[in-house]
Amino acid sequence: MSTPSELVHVLIADDDAITREIAAAMLGGAGFIVQAVAGGDAALAACALRMPDIALLDVEMPEGDGYQACARIRSLPGGMDLPIVMVTGCDDTRSIDRAYQAGATDFVAKPINWPLLAYRIRYVLRGARTVEALRATDARIHRLAYFDALTGLPNREWLREFLSQSLAAARDRATQLALLYVDLDQFKRINDTLGRGTGDALLCQVAERLQSAFDPQNVAARIARVGGDEFAIVLEGADLSKAKQAAQRVASMHEAPIKQGNYELVATLSIGLATFPDHGADAESLLKNAEAAMYEAKSSGRNQLSVHDVEVNARALKRLSLEMELRRAIEDSKLDVFYQPKFGAQSLELTGGEALLRWFHPERGQIPTAEFIAVAEETGLIGDIGRWTLQRVCADLCRWREEGLALPHVAVNVSGRDFMRPQALLQLGDIVSHAGLSPSQFELELTEGVLMRDAEAGRRSLLSLKEFGFSIAIDDFGTGYCSLNYLKRFPLDTLKIDRSFVADITDDADDAAIVRAIIALGHSLDLKIVAEGVTTSAQLRYLQAEGCDAIQGFLMSAAVPPPAFREMLCMPRASVEFEAVPARLTGTLGAAHRRRK
Repeated sequence: MSTPSELVHVLIADDDAITREIAAAMLGGAGFIVQAVAGGDAALAACALRMPDIALLDVEMPEGDGYQACARIRSLPGGMDLPIVMVTGCDDTRSIDRAYQAGATDFVAKPINWPLLAYRIRYVLRGARTVEALRATDARIHRLAYFDALTGLPNREWLREFLSQSLAAARDRATQLALLYVDLDQFKRINDTLGRGTGDALLCQVAERLQSAFDPQNVAARIARVGGDEFAIVLEGADLSKAKQAAQRVASMHEAPIKQGNYELVATLSIGLATFPDHGADAESLLKNAEAAMYEAKSSGRNQLSVHDVEVNARALKRLSLEMELRRAIEDSKLDVFYQPKFGAQSLELTGGEALLRWFHPERGQIPTAEFIAVAEETGLIGDIGRWTLQRVCADLCRWREEGLALPHVAVNVSGRDFMRPQALLQLGDIVSHAGLSPSQFELELTEGVLMRDAEAGRRSLLSLKEFGFSIAIDDFGTGYCSLNYLKRFPLDTLKIDRSFVADITDDADDAAIVRAIIALGHSLDLKIVAEGVTTSAQLRYLQAEGCDAIQGFLMSAAVPPPAFREMLCMPRASVEFEAVPARLTGTLGAAHRRRK
């Protein structure tokens, strides 16, 4: 006997009244709720009003036979999942085949064994529920395969299939189609700084904004999440003009901050646009070209739309190739650390060096540092590069210490990404500590822009680094916007005058005045002053006269590989006249370079 929560609604269709009465009595006594009707048409009407849990249909009935009723019930909403048992007086193969062709789940032959029928019904229901569970599992698997778990949007696999179908339809109807490839600007910085939970919440809100940018009734706009912070929007029937309008609408909606906890986050968008048939005839081409246009938008300053063209594609592909190769170069330790020697401005003695990255590509030759560092910053690789550089410097210093050399003071650049993350700062201290070196051997260089993104947080980070024992230098000083008030509050050791001021100090009175003022200001705050980019003897004499503490630049030496820098460490440290220095260093470094080649 079934409990109330397990009551099963059984629909019986039979033109024989006695059969209906017996069925109602026997099955009702077994705990089923029975509804009995006299024909197939009545069974169809009953199912249309309320779908039962199982239906028993007599094959031969004057008012709509069982075969017809079965087929028509299957066409009703929910009818495909209904277990249907055909009741037939014929047990020949042809009748059974016809029952299954009509959509029957099972069949029962007359005369009916009523005591066993209840067990047969429960068996059929159990099998149907198993099938239903399998269908639900298949549906879940399909959702996992084609939908993003975080935002609920379709994913990249779904997009590829949908885009292929949409392109085929557009080709048949001779209509156009547009694809917007959308990327969140600075998402990695938000995710790294505020945590993955905040980043995930931001992505969900962005997904909601993207969906609200289009009329829900407009099925021509389909949105998918195709990567970590990347989305795609398919605009069926849209030409270039309509697609640009849609992109502008999407971008405008993201100009307003998104509130997340105690933060107001601005998530601007870089958008790439490609259209069919002009920019691609298949899904892969259109996706590739829209993505390439998005990268062009990012490299051009972010928060803008870029439409695909051949030149855009070439630049974006080059950038993407550079990114992949840079990742491999980091993983395989294919980058090199060079040292830019630093000299006392008055004594002209070697006082230390600045660690600089160089990348010698096996096919492309030397990649400009500014080019691959920009890619590293954009992709979030800059933190890994900074830590790798410090590890290589530590390895060089340890090797030179074992050889009995006096260790130089080495400056290492710190990325803005690491500077604002306490955990990253701890890693810098751990790298030096594990190498058995003193942090006082190192000077960490930061730019004014990094320091002033959040002045108070920057001050706290500087204090943490000072507690470790590191010295702190502001690189490219004078090109940013670090006020005197903040300069007094920051625990700094060195100001480095940007090379753009040094270049014209002997010809431009304004640059000369700026350099003079920086030196006086730094000394008044008890800071050491280093001039970058010194290339002429006249520049050196001016800096000496103004009391600059240290210099670096091609006049004295270009950045050199570790073996050449080691040779410089072995050179006598006695003070010499300036005129003799370039020839001496040039000869030594030239020999070192020839040996390296």
